[in-house]
Amino acid sequence: MILEKNIKISVIMAVFNAEKYLNESIESILAQSFTEFEFIIINDGSNDRSLEIIKSYSDPRIVLLNQNNSGLAKALNNGIKKSKCDFIARMDADDISLLDRFNKQYYFLKHNPEFVIVGSNAIIIDLEGRQIYNSSLPINDYECKKKLPETPFIHPSVMFRKDSFYTAGQYAEQMLTGQDYVLINRMSKLGKFYNIEEPLLKYRIVPNSNSIRSNNNHNKMHVIMSKAINTNNISDDDFYFLKHLIANKDSKNSLNNYYLLLAKKYLWNNYQPKIARMNLTKSFQLNPSFNSLILFIVSFLPSKLISQSYSFIKKLLKFR
Repeated sequence: MILEKNIKISVIMAVFNAEKYLNESIESILAQSFTEFEFIIINDGSNDRSLEIIKSYSDPRIVLLNQNNSGLAKALNNGIKKSKCDFIARMDADDISLLDRFNKQYYFLKHNPEFVIVGSNAIIIDLEGRQIYNSSLPINDYECKKKLPETPFIHPSVMFRKDSFYTAGQYAEQMLTGQDYVLINRMSKLGKFYNIEEPLLKYRIVPNSNSIRSNNNHNKMHVIMSKAINTNNISDDDFYFLKHLIANKDSKNSLNNYYLLLAKKYLWNNYQPKIARMNLTKSFQLNPSFNSLILFIVSFLPSKLISQSYSFIKKLLKFR
C-alpha cells in the first residue's frame, strides 16, 4: 500500500451517466506504471449505474465524492479542493489513459519548473473504440501559445500545477461549457505550456450539441468565453443563454453532426472511404443534406485526389 505522504499526483475525474465506458476509463488509471497517486472520482448526480461501478472497485487510491448534479466545472473544483498533491492530472470518464502517461508527465513537470501545464497528443477513437487518427498538437510553448485563444490541449490529457490552477481562478463554474478554454487562457499568463509529442491518451469523440456549434451560437460562445477569460466571470444573461442552449440541445442534430465529423476524419485524416460512407449513410438517414451527399460522392475518389480537394471542399461545405 502506498502511504499517503508518498502520493505525488491527484487524478481528478468527474462522472455523469458514464456507465458505458467507465470501467475501461477507471482501469486505465489503476494500471498506470506510475503508482503514487490518489484517484478522486466525483459522481455528479448520475442516475445510471455509474455510482455502482465506481463502488465496485476496492483500490485504496480511489476517493469517491458523491454529490447532487452540479455541472462539470463545480464537480472538478470540488475534487481539486479535496486533493492532497501539487500536481493535478485530469481524466474524463469516457477516455483511456495509456500506461506511461503519468510517469512521463510527472517527471516533465518535476524537472521543468517553468512549465505550468503539460498535455500530450492522443489516439482519437470513435464511440466503439475504433482508432480514427492520431492528433498532431503544437508541442513547445511558442507553438502552443500561438494557437490561443483556442486551446492547444486535449483537456483530459493534461497535468498541471495546483497553485497555478488557483491563481488562474479555478474552473469558471458559471461556464456550463468551455470551462477548459477559459482556464487554459488564464493559465497562459502564469508559465510555459508543453505537449508531449507521443500519444498518452485514447480520446473518444462523442456527439456534441448542434445548437452550441451553429454559427450564430458559436460566435456568441466566443464572446462569452472572452469575457470569462478577462474577468473569470460572466453575466446572468450569458449564464442563462448557456443554460438555454444545453437544456434545448437537439440530440438528433447532434448525432448527425457526429457522423459527419467521423466521415470527414475517415476521408482526410485516416483514408478509409468505406467507413466514411457508413457514417455518411447514418447521417443522411437522420438528416438528408447537401453536405452528406457531396462527401459521399467525394468518398469514391482516390486518396490523393481527396487530399488535394480538402481546401476546396472545406470552403464549399463551410466546415472547420
